[in-house]
Amino acid sequence: MKAVIFGAGQNTLNFFRKNPASNKIEIVCVVDNDNVKWGEKIEGYIIEPPEVIRKLEFDYIVVTPVDSDDIIAQLGDIYGIERGKIINSRNLIVPAETNLGTVKLQCKNDQCYNIYDLIPQCIIPSNPLEDYYFMDSHNVMYKWWHYFEVYHIFLKKYINTEARILEIGVFNGGSVTMWENYFGRKSTIVGIDINEKCKQYEEGNIHICIGSQADTDFLKNVSGKWGPFDVVIDDGSHMMQHQITTFETLFPLLNENGVYICEDCHTSYMSCYDGGYKKGSTFIEYSKNFIDFVNWQHINEEKQNSNIADFVKACHYYDSMVIVEKKKRGYSVATKFGHE
Repeated sequence: MKAVIFGAGQNTLNFFRKNPASNKIEIVCVVDNDNVKWGEKIEGYIIEPPEVIRKLEFDYIVVTPVDSDDIIAQLGDIYGIERGKIINSRNLIVPAETNLGTVKLQCKNDQCYNIYDLIPQCIIPSNPLEDYYFMDSHNVMYKWWHYFEVYHIFLKKYINTEARILEIGVFNGGSVTMWENYFGRKSTIVGIDINEKCKQYEEGNIHICIGSQADTDFLKNVSGKWGPFDVVIDDGSHMMQHQITTFETLFPLLNENGVYICEDCHTSYMSCYDGGYKKGSTFIEYSKNFIDFVNWQHINEEKQNSNIADFVKACHYYDSMVIVEKKKRGYSVATKFGHE
């Protein structure tokens, strides 16, 4: 695969340094719109003006900036590049070195692919959520592939039960219908969103509540009307204080033996969500207290937040996900037992 890299900022550095695909493709050159960068080097490549694209042979132009709409328009309008030859750097994968969860791919594991060339014909699902996401017709969802494995590990116990599920963040309605399909008609699926247009996805056992996850009274009212919930999934604003406020409001109201999922926690490292590496106010740093909660009887300090601390049975970390299982732990005991 021959590729032109468009962009010469931090995302390009991340692509070169972190994405295994950068070692599997033939990089023709690196271009950027910022003329200040022209002639400089990035990871050994000289940064050139976009005009050189007219003279190059390539399979794809790989765009690294997150906000790529303007670049895509520029490539089409000015340089006549067809849309199918423009891809985002996040969409280049080497299956053998990619976190796919339990999704299997029918392709060569050590080669680089445009991820959308593999969907759905090369997908081999391993659980009902993967099957629905990749094989069924549904409204738009945007999910990391490894989420489906994690969901299934912790949520399969609720399949075909009268479980009450709350998801914060409805977006285009794809996930609430996925949950209905997964848990079954006996379940109650509740979605929260600030966008009133999301009401259109309400039908059958799917209910949509319009309001902000930053509003604790609103969250309590939703729980009072439709809960207590067995599962809470926070896929809302991803803002740090919103995630913390939502957890502190809804975790105490969660059914015992329930599961709380905060997803897209990579935003804890992103300044645009008020995140930052090791920044004390992020949800990731906040959640590290859960480790102490689990082990509290061994700590000689006064307990705080007992309505949370006493009920954190376990806390699990996956890429971009924090999963908290709820159960009143009680006092752990040990015995010496057996024959000497």
